[in-house]
Amino acid sequence: MTRTEEAVRSHLQALGISSALTQMFRRKYRPMAIEVTPEAVVEVLHSVGVRPVLMGTHGLAGYRSESRATQDVDVLVRKKDIRKAVRAVQRAYPSFVVQDTPVVTRFVDPATDKVVIDVMKPTQDVFRLVFRHTIPVGETHDIPELEMALISKFAAMTSPLRRQAKKFVDAGDFVDVVENNRDVLDLTKMRRLAEKVYPGGGAEVMKLVEDILAGRKIEI
Repeated sequence: MTRTEEAVRSHLQALGISSALTQMFRRKYRPMAIEVTPEAVVEVLHSVGVRPVLMGTHGLAGYRSESRATQDVDVLVRKKDIRKAVRAVQRAYPSFVVQDTPVVTRFVDPATDKVVIDVMKPTQDVFRLVFRHTIPVGETHDIPELEMALISKFAAMTSPLRRQAKKFVDAGDFVDVVENNRDVLDLTKMRRLAEKVYPGGGAEVMKLVEDILAGRKIEI
């Protein structure tokens, strides 16, 4: 089995587990919430001819040592597909509150006041780069390649606009994925991609990986 085939197999398995965990949580603790799964969101977009890149926890779930639940579904779409994607999600989930910003259109469940779908816009260099480093998953969607998934997390971890609580979650994902894939990581590629996040990012991400693999404490 090739690395790409293994990534797809692991992704689909992890996606199913993550979706099941999230649904169990919602049904037990937030029964008023509208049920949303990454599979359903992908199908909504696929039905209107939009092929998204599944990002966030769902996009890197197959690279983790084990799946975890998450409340939101993050999809990155091409600039030409933004309006079509937003309209499709609005039709599928008409009761959601829409919050549009220059970088993302968010869909909030009014029953819980939680963001459950993010339609991400490729307004930043790192997200435009994602489209060049993806793995196709059947006919419906793509996921970031291993190194691209890590650099996307790195970008979130180092963003001055990211809430601290979220940064620690991002860091946990980053550490887990690095440790779980230490034998197959392309460090040269990671350095090159990280340099696109900001000048000096390449050296910083290499230091992070080095510390993680050596078992040292990291700083974010």
